[in-house]
Amino acid sequence: MALNVQELFETKNPVTITENNKRSIFKRKNKTTKNMESKKTDFLYQLIWITPALVFLAVFSYYAIFIVFRNGFNGARRPLLDFQATLSNFKNIFDDPNFIISLRNSLLYSIVVIPTTLIITLTTAKVLSNVLNKKMFSFLQSLFFLPYVTSTMAISMSFAYIFLPEKYGLANTILNSFGLESVDWTSKKNGIFLVMIFGIWRTMPFQIIMFTATFLRIDPRYYQAASVDGMPRWKQFWRVSIPRAVPMIVYMITTGIIGSFKVFPLGLFGSYEASVAANAQTVVFYIFSKVNPSSTQQSYGKGGAASLVLMAIILIITIANRQVSKLLTKKYK
Repeated sequence: MALNVQELFETKNPVTITENNKRSIFKRKNKTTKNMESKKTDFLYQLIWITPALVFLAVFSYYAIFIVFRNGFNGARRPLLDFQATLSNFKNIFDDPNFIISLRNSLLYSIVVIPTTLIITLTTAKVLSNVLNKKMFSFLQSLFFLPYVTSTMAISMSFAYIFLPEKYGLANTILNSFGLESVDWTSKKNGIFLVMIFGIWRTMPFQIIMFTATFLRIDPRYYQAASVDGMPRWKQFWRVSIPRAVPMIVYMITTGIIGSFKVFPLGLFGSYEASVAANAQTVVFYIFSKVNPSSTQQSYGKGGAASLVLMAIILIITIANRQVSKLLTKKYK
């Protein structure tokens, strides 16, 4: 078949193609430029909003951490003016029996308070989730949350009055009404237990609210299926409720461990010396005694070293707990 020579050599105008390409390239460049300018504007706008928070963190967190490291490793006689790298501060705090006792008390507090609080709050939350509807839960939430948001110092002073060692204390008055003898709550034998009672009471409201909300969100069909299979209620609690509350339980354990090493019972005893007399000093209280200008035991070096030891302990426990929580969450997911 013969080819049409005119059609064979007929092509589009190359000049027209070049102009179209230029227009297309120009449009793409213009669009890219506008996108880049828009991103820069968004970034600057966001930077303006977060700058106050960054300044706050830089001054009150990062700079404070730097000062703690500097003090902990500083062996100069004038630590605020000079710097001399040393590990003597760490040696001195571990030679101090009060620091060892404070570590022991913080660890004992964590071992006793966290599981005790979990048992009480899980049981209470389960009972409340069975008898409450969501409207009543809103009222209960306000009622329980009130002690949690109240000033810790105010609550501590109230507890100190309730547990006065004399017969005038409310706790001893109740004991005497049942024919029991008064208890010296601030003695060396009972001082740390007073701190534990306060910690349990202080932590319970928040955990009850969170666990009750968790149980109320569980699909009722799980319980219906368990009832059809003849599973009693106490087994439903362990095999239905607890597995679905594992993420919240892990969260409470994590925050409980961190909080247990940050206990500061100043309101219960009034001074560090009083807590030492009651054998109830904690790590944070020990640090406070070293950085408090009015303290007779002031030592910024020991305070910085104790802070770094506390930070290392919390970091190690938190990392270990997160690994365990990942395994539990994956198992019960």
